[in-house]
Amino acid sequence: MRNNGPSKGSWHRHIKPWWQNKRWPIVVVGVVTVFVLGYIGFYETKKSLSFFDIIYCIIKLFVLGLDAVYSNLNWKLEAARWLAPIISTYIAANALAVIFREQMQMLKIRFLRRHIIICGLGNKGLLLSLKFKEYGYNVVVIELDEENDNIKECRDSGASVLVGNAMAPYILRRAGLKKVKYLIPVCGEDGINAGIAAQVRKLVGKKRRKPLTCIVHIVDPQLCRLIKEKEFETEKNEAFRLEFFNLFDQAAKSLTDTFPPFNEKKEIRQLSPHILIVGSGGVGERLMVHTASKWMYLPGRTDERFKISILDREAEQKRDLYYLRYPGLKKVCELIPLEMNIKSPGFEDGRFLFNDNGECNLTIIYVCLDNESFALSTALTLHHKLRSYDIPVIVRMNSEAGLAELVQEGTHGTGRLYGFGLLDRVLKPGLLLIGTHETLARAIHDEYLIDQFTKGETTDNNLSLVAWEELPETLKDSNRRQAAYLGVKLKSIGCYIVPMVDWNANPIEFTYEEIEEMAKMEHDDWMEERIKDGWKYAHGPKDIENKKSPSLVPWEELSKEDKEKDRSPVRKMPAFLAKAGFQIYRK
Repeated sequence: MRNNGPSKGSWHRHIKPWWQNKRWPIVVVGVVTVFVLGYIGFYETKKSLSFFDIIYCIIKLFVLGLDAVYSNLNWKLEAARWLAPIISTYIAANALAVIFREQMQMLKIRFLRRHIIICGLGNKGLLLSLKFKEYGYNVVVIELDEENDNIKECRDSGASVLVGNAMAPYILRRAGLKKVKYLIPVCGEDGINAGIAAQVRKLVGKKRRKPLTCIVHIVDPQLCRLIKEKEFETEKNEAFRLEFFNLFDQAAKSLTDTFPPFNEKKEIRQLSPHILIVGSGGVGERLMVHTASKWMYLPGRTDERFKISILDREAEQKRDLYYLRYPGLKKVCELIPLEMNIKSPGFEDGRFLFNDNGECNLTIIYVCLDNESFALSTALTLHHKLRSYDIPVIVRMNSEAGLAELVQEGTHGTGRLYGFGLLDRVLKPGLLLIGTHETLARAIHDEYLIDQFTKGETTDNNLSLVAWEELPETLKDSNRRQAAYLGVKLKSIGCYIVPMVDWNANPIEFTYEEIEEMAKMEHDDWMEERIKDGWKYAHGPKDIENKKSPSLVPWEELSKEDKEKDRSPVRKMPAFLAKAGFQIYRK
């Protein structure tokens, strides 16, 4: 069949992108052409006109204002009087389209409920918005730079984009702050992200019915670790919950889950794993910490230590720093510094990979360099040196497309080479939204299930004895609320929550009086939550359908069995926090 013209696919692939990039320069050239042709045409037709009169007449061409007296038009004026209204019509149509789009966007935002606001449209912001849209969320993005190339792609995905400063109250209100469920600042600077969170907390206040969770991205992993205790505010605020996340920390968690540093089953686990980490930057440090934590909490683990070799230009200095930063690290693993430049002959020679007998006792290698091409080159070198060994080499990349795909497809021999796409693996709604509070809430529910099943309870008389995924949203929120107020309860007995840095430290033990005080607070919080939800006191068995409970009484009137239900989560509080990487500190 004959092809009589460009196809629709050709228009979208070639012509449309070209026109989008070139249209305004073409419009400018058209305007200049109108003025040149119009000036020459008017001058030749009506020589009595002054310079400014001619300019005025040319401007009138853009609004169909050519006077009838000019009946004998030369070709220059004829061309100008047709080209001018075409240009003005195109400009007006684009202006109206922008205004209409803005108004429709604002109308759409006005009707959104429980949506997500993302502040910052860099690579992380764009990927997050696309991922959340894929998962069916409504997304509003706030971006300061109106020339940002990602705006169009973001809008094409169905997300709404507001151009403005995310710290400005009116911009946040226009984005639907009153009804938003999650707000995620992912700007390039920690100070800006923290400033947005502070502004949001101020605007939200304490009167919101359903809490807003603000998930703040902190670029510096060490800073993120230090300020994570702020997630447990020491005052009640049902309207605002704060979570911090660091891309490198999340990547290290995902990396150890996807490519485990050792087998966690004791019967087939290597007795003494030896891990090589190339590059001790953000991902490298957090990878070392998560690996040590995994080893510490292995079931049936003895006091044996495992080895981590650190290959870096400042390896010895980094080792000493890590031992100071994480006091429990020495008892868990031995850090072996390999101080060398990756571009040096010593690295290219590869002798550091083998012992005196010419054997390699490494079990896994992680390449965690920031430069993607350099990381790939390093990984390929190591893979080539160890091609006769079955040792996995994992290289950290930004994305699993492109270079990472080529790496894995082109791997030959017995050695295994894998690419780990940091942004693809980490910036996922399911992973990002499971922050500290969510992790603790799930741990609280899991402990509750164990406790109730041990007592012989069944789903016939307790509908909440189901997996977390099957739990009604109201009960999930109850567990989240309980997790959010851990800091308040601990402050009442002079204790605080700090990041876990010593896995060998003895867990804190509460006194009887401390347990009673926090259990009473737990019951009071539960009563307040139930009453707000419409529950009432009634003698007899609990009636979920009619929201009636015999436990809606002051602590002093509570039965021994119900009191024990409140004491149990208090006793297990250190275990809940340890699972999330925190420990309790007594002031």
